[in-house]
Order: sequence, then structure tokens, then C-alpha cells
Amino acid sequence: MVEAGAVRFRPMLLTALAVVVGAAVILADPIFQGLAISLMFGEMASLLISRMAVPVLYYMASRREASA
Repeated sequence: MVEAGAVRFRPMLLTALAVVVGAAVILADPIFQGLAISLMFGEMASLLISRMAVPVLYYMASRREASA
């Protein structure tokens, strides 16, 4: 799990950065500014959750199977 997370981190980070940079372009537009902000924060939140919560849940599940 740790190795897979390390291998997949760079592509996930680059994708998130591309979304944030793309959304930053429309920050100046007053109509779509809210969409850009929610898109940027949503992408960062999903990146952090997938990098922290998912490995912890997999670890807990594998640990539960090993003890049973």
C-alpha cells in the first residue's frame, strides 16, 4: 500500500495542480468565480483525503483481516 501510494502520488498531484491552474484562469470572471473557487478547493480536498484517508482505511481493513 505504501509503495502504491508513493508511485501514484506524482500523477495525482500533477492532475490536481492542472485543475487548480485551469480554474485560476477563470477567477477574474465575476460570474464563474464561485465555480472556480469550489473547483479548486474541492480538488485539493479530494487529493488530501485520497492521500490520507484511503491508505488508513486499507491498513485498518488489512489489520482486521489479519487478526481474525
